[in-house]
Amino acid sequence: MNFKKLNIITGWVVFLVAAFTYLSTIEPTASFWDCGEFIATAYKLEVGHPPGAPLFMLLARVAGAFVSTEHVPVAVNSLSALASAFTILFLFWSITHMALRLATRKGDEELTTGKIIAVLGSGIVGALAYAWSDSFWFSAVEGEVYAMSSFFTAIVFWGILKWESEADKPHATRWLILIAYLMGLSIGVHLLNLLCIPAIAFVYYFKKYDVTRKGIIYTFIISALILGAIQGVIIPGIVKVAGKFELLFVNDFNMPFNTGNFVYAVIIIGLIVWGLRWTQVRGKALLNTVILGVSVILVGYSTFAMIVVRSNANPPIDENNPENVFNLLSYLNREQYGDRPLLIGQFWDSPMTNERGDGSPVYTATYKVMKGTRTEKIFYDGWMADHYIADKPGLTIDDEYVVTDARIGTEPEYDPATTMMFPRMYSSQASHIPAYKQWSDFTGRPVRVTDREGKSSVVQVPTQGENMRFFVNYQINWMYWRYFLWNFAGRQNDIQGDGNITDGNWYSGIKAIDAQRLGEQDNLPSSMTNNKGMNKLFLLPLILGLIGLVYQLTRDVRNWSIVMLLFLFTGMAIVVYLNQTPYQPRERDYAYVGSFYAFAFWIGLGVYALFDAARSITTKELLYGVGGALAIGALKYMVEGITGDDHSISYCFFAIGLISGIALGVMHLLRTMRNDRASAVIATLIGLVVPVVMVRAEWDDHDRSRRFPARDLAADYLNSCAPNAILFTNGDNDTFPLWYAQEVEGIRTDVRVVNLSLLSTDWYIDQMRRKAYDSEPVPFNVDPGKYRQGTRDVVALIPNEKVKGYLDLKRAIEFATNDRNLQQIFQLGKKDAYIPSQDFRIPADSAFVFGPEGMLSAKDTTNFTGDVRWSIKRQYVVKNHFMLLDLLANNDWKRPIYFAVTTGPDSYLNLQDYFRLEGLTYRLVPVSNKSKNPNTYGSVATDLMLDNVVNKFKWGGMDDARGVYLDENVLRMTTNLRLQIATLATELASEGRKDEAKQVLDLAMAKMPEKNVPYDRIMLPMIEAYYQAGDTASANNLNERLFNIMDENMSWYLQLSPKFADKVSDDMGLAKLVMERLASSARMQGQAALAGRLGARVAEVDTLFEEKMDDISTQGMRTIKARF
Repeated sequence: MNFKKLNIITGWVVFLVAAFTYLSTIEPTASFWDCGEFIATAYKLEVGHPPGAPLFMLLARVAGAFVSTEHVPVAVNSLSALASAFTILFLFWSITHMALRLATRKGDEELTTGKIIAVLGSGIVGALAYAWSDSFWFSAVEGEVYAMSSFFTAIVFWGILKWESEADKPHATRWLILIAYLMGLSIGVHLLNLLCIPAIAFVYYFKKYDVTRKGIIYTFIISALILGAIQGVIIPGIVKVAGKFELLFVNDFNMPFNTGNFVYAVIIIGLIVWGLRWTQVRGKALLNTVILGVSVILVGYSTFAMIVVRSNANPPIDENNPENVFNLLSYLNREQYGDRPLLIGQFWDSPMTNERGDGSPVYTATYKVMKGTRTEKIFYDGWMADHYIADKPGLTIDDEYVVTDARIGTEPEYDPATTMMFPRMYSSQASHIPAYKQWSDFTGRPVRVTDREGKSSVVQVPTQGENMRFFVNYQINWMYWRYFLWNFAGRQNDIQGDGNITDGNWYSGIKAIDAQRLGEQDNLPSSMTNNKGMNKLFLLPLILGLIGLVYQLTRDVRNWSIVMLLFLFTGMAIVVYLNQTPYQPRERDYAYVGSFYAFAFWIGLGVYALFDAARSITTKELLYGVGGALAIGALKYMVEGITGDDHSISYCFFAIGLISGIALGVMHLLRTMRNDRASAVIATLIGLVVPVVMVRAEWDDHDRSRRFPARDLAADYLNSCAPNAILFTNGDNDTFPLWYAQEVEGIRTDVRVVNLSLLSTDWYIDQMRRKAYDSEPVPFNVDPGKYRQGTRDVVALIPNEKVKGYLDLKRAIEFATNDRNLQQIFQLGKKDAYIPSQDFRIPADSAFVFGPEGMLSAKDTTNFTGDVRWSIKRQYVVKNHFMLLDLLANNDWKRPIYFAVTTGPDSYLNLQDYFRLEGLTYRLVPVSNKSKNPNTYGSVATDLMLDNVVNKFKWGGMDDARGVYLDENVLRMTTNLRLQIATLATELASEGRKDEAKQVLDLAMAKMPEKNVPYDRIMLPMIEAYYQAGDTASANNLNERLFNIMDENMSWYLQLSPKFADKVSDDMGLAKLVMERLASSARMQGQAALAGRLGARVAEVDTLFEEKMDDISTQGMRTIKARF
C-alpha cells in the first residue's frame, strides 16, 4: 500500500466530512456577539473593534463579493466553515505524521499494511473528534475570527512537521519562511497563532541538535523571547517608532501628515534589502534566514495598512478611528479595554496612595488655520478646515499633532502593604468582590493602611494562599478545565454558569460521577433533560486521549513534549495572561480551542496505542497503566474522604481505569491472532466510537441552519422606532446585530444607532456627528475640543444653593463647557468641569409636540406638563451621559429619541417616567406617567406598538415546526420579547380592547412555541395578560403548564440532599414563589377548580420546602462554596 497517496486521499475525505458538517449547520445570517460586527465590517471593509482583524475582513469581503446581498452572511459563515474544515485536514496530516513516527520509531521497522491502517485510523479518529468537539464546532459555523485563527494554528504546526520531514534536503528552509509568513498573516486574524512558537522551536531543536538539559532550557528561553519579541516588540514597536518619525517630520520639520511614515517605511525596506544582500554576499545563511523571516512577518503584518486606509475614508463603523499611527498604536494595544496586573498588583480594595504615575500622552491630528503666524482656528477634521478657508483668501492650513491628554498622574499607585505577587483578585467592580470571596474561601489578614487624606484604617487583605485558591478554583478549574471537559467528557447544558450545580457544568452522563458534584441525577426535570446542550460523552474522548498521551510519553517523549508545549501554551498560558474576573459576559471556551486541538493529537494516537496493545505492549505495561489509573483513583478517594470533598474526581479515575482497561485488554487478547490488519481495523473501529458518540450528542445543539433571531430581532428594534430616530443601545447583542441589519441588509438606515459604551470616546462622538446613509448627524452641540480624550471624561454634579428649582439643561451644558468654570474637584492634578445642580428641565413647545411633526396626541394633554423635569441623584456623570444630556438639551424634540429596552436603568439617567414603550424601544416624550406595571416604565403607545408587533415584527424562524435550536443567548432576547408583548396586551386589555390583546398574545404564542422557546417564569405576565384579555381557557392552560414545569423542578430540588439543596435554595424559593403566584392568579380570576388543585399542591410544597430548609440549617450548610 502506498502510504503517501492513502494519507493524502484519506485526509481529503476527512476534510469533506468536516466541510459537510459545518456547511450543513452554519447560521444563515449573523449570530449574536461579535459576528454581526464582523460581517458588517467585512462587507464594506469598515473598522471593527480593537485590535482588528484585517486579513479576516479582506477574505470575508472576497467571499461576499460574489453573492447577492442577502447571501453575504452565508458566504462569510461559509468562510469560517471551510477554514475549519481545512483545520481538520491539516490536523489529520499532523496526527498521521506523529503516528508514523511511532510506527517507525526504531528507524528500520517495516511500514506494514496493519501499521498504515492504524496510522490512518489515528488521523481519522483524532481529526473527527476535534471536528465534532463542542467549542471548535461552535466557532466553525459563524462569521468570527476563531475558525480562521484555528486554521492558521493547524497549517503552521503542519508546516513545521513538513520541515522536520525535509530538514536534511536542500531548500528545506523554505518551510520556515512559509511559517514566518503565515504567522505574519495570522496577526491580521488573531494573536493566538503566535502561541505555537515554543512548540515550533522544539521541533527545530530536536531535529538540529543533540538534546541536552541546557539545550532544552535555552530553547525554551529563546522561543519565549521570540514570542515576546513578535507580540511585544514587532507588533506595537513598528507602529510606535513610526510615531516618533511622524512627530519629528510633522511637528519639528513642519511637513504634511504621513511624511514621517513614508520616510520610516523607506528606511525599513532599505535596511531589509541591504541586510539580505549583505548576508547573502558574506555567506551568513542563518542571519539571512532570520532577516528574511522577519521580512515576511512584516509583509503579513502589513494587512493592518488596510485598517488605516479604510479609517481615513471615515466609514460609518470606524472604531477607535485608527487613521494615524498614534490612534493605530492605541488600537493595537486595545487601550479602550484597560489593562490588568500580572506580576505584582493590587487586590480589590487596595487603597491608592498620593503617588500617581504618568501614562503615555495622547496625540491628536489637528489642522490649524493660520493667518500669517497667528492661529485663527483649529479643526480636528481636514475636510472642515479646507471648507473653512475655501472663500477666505490669505489663510493657510498647518498640520500638527497636539497633546490633547497628557495623562499626567493617571496611573494609580497602590499601598504596597496591600499588593501581592501574581495578583488574581484585582478588580474593584462591586459585583466581582463577593465572587472573589466565594471562590477563594476568603478570610483575609488585617493590614493597617493610610489613605490619601492621612486617615488610618484596617483592611482585610487576601493572603497569598487565598489568591492562589481563586486562581486554581476559578481561573484554572472553572474557566479552563470545565471547558476542556465540556469537549472531552460532556456538557450539562448551554446555560452560562457561575458556579452553581444547574448551569454550564461539565457532565459525563455517568450518574455515579455526576451525582457526586451535581446532586442526584434520577428524576431530572425536563427543563434540564430537554436542553439540547446536554451532551453525554461518557468520558470516552478523554479516556482515549489519555491513552494516547501516556502511550506517546512512553514511546516518543520528544514529540510528546512538543504536543504538550502546544497544549500548555494555548491553554494554561492563556489563563494566566487573561487574568479573568468573575461573571464574564459570556462563556470563554473559544479562547482555548488551540489547547483542545493539541489534545486531539492524543485522541488520535490513542488508536495507535490500541493497535500496539495487540502487538508490542506487554501485559506488565498494560497492568501498570490501568493499575496506575485505579491507584490514583483510590488515593484520591482517600484524600477526598479526609478533606470532605466529593468523590467525582476519584470516580473519574476509576472509570478511566475500567474503560481503558477493557479497551486495551480486548486489543491485548487479539495478540494471539497475529494479524496486524485485523488488529488495526478493530482498533480503528473502537476509536471511531468516540467521534460517533460526539457527533450524535452534539449535532442538535450546533445546528443553526434554520434560525434567524439575531437579524430579525435587530430589525424589530429598528422598526420600533419612528423615522429619523436616534436609538441608544449599550451591549454587544443590542448593537452588533443592528449594525449588521443596517450595513448589510439596509434595514432602516434612517435610524442612528448610538452605543452608549462607545459614546465615552471622542472618536465615536465625532462619527455620530457625521451623516450616515439616510440618517442625519446626531445634533450634539459641544465643541469637539471640549470632549477630546482627557477632557470632560467626568463632569461633577454639585448642587449650588444659588441655583433655584430646575436648571434649564441647555444652560447647564453651556456652564459645563465653559473653561472659565473649571475647578479642581477629583484631586487628579487638573481642573474639572461641573454642573451646579442635579435638577434639570427640558422645555417642550406644545405647538410642535402636538403638531403634525410631533409625537403627542390629544389624549396626552392630561399628562403634558410643558417640559421634562427630573433629577439625577449622582455625584457625577461620565462622558457618554454628558453627551446624552447635550443631545437632549439641543434636540428640541425634532429627532425622536429612543432607548433599547435592554439598555438598562443606569443608562436612563432617571428619565423613566417620561418613557413610552413602542415595541422593543422606549421613546422619550414630554409626558410624565409613572407606570404601575413593574415590567415597564412610563406609558405604552398601544396603537403604535400593536401595529409594530403585528405588522412589522419578524420572529427569527422560532416557529419552525421542524424544531430550531435556540441557545441561551437567543432565549435571553426572546424572554425580553415575551415580556414586552405581555405589557402591550395588559395595556390593551386595560383600555377595553380585549380582542386585540388576545390577538397579540396568540401571535406571540404561535411565533414562539414551547417546543422551540421553552416556558419559564417570564410566562407569568403572559398568563395574567390572557386573564385580563378574558381568554380564561388559554390562561388556565398556560397557568397549569407553567405550574407543572415549576413543580417538576421543585420535586427535583426537594429530593436533593441538604448539601446540594443548599446550592439551589434560591432556585427553590423562586420556583415556590412562581407556583404560589400562579395559584393566586387562578384564585383571583375566579377559577375555583384550578385554584383548588394548584393551592393544594402549593400547600404540600410549602411544607416540604420548610422541612428541607430546616435540614439545611440543621446540617450547617448555609456557607455556599463554589466548586469545580
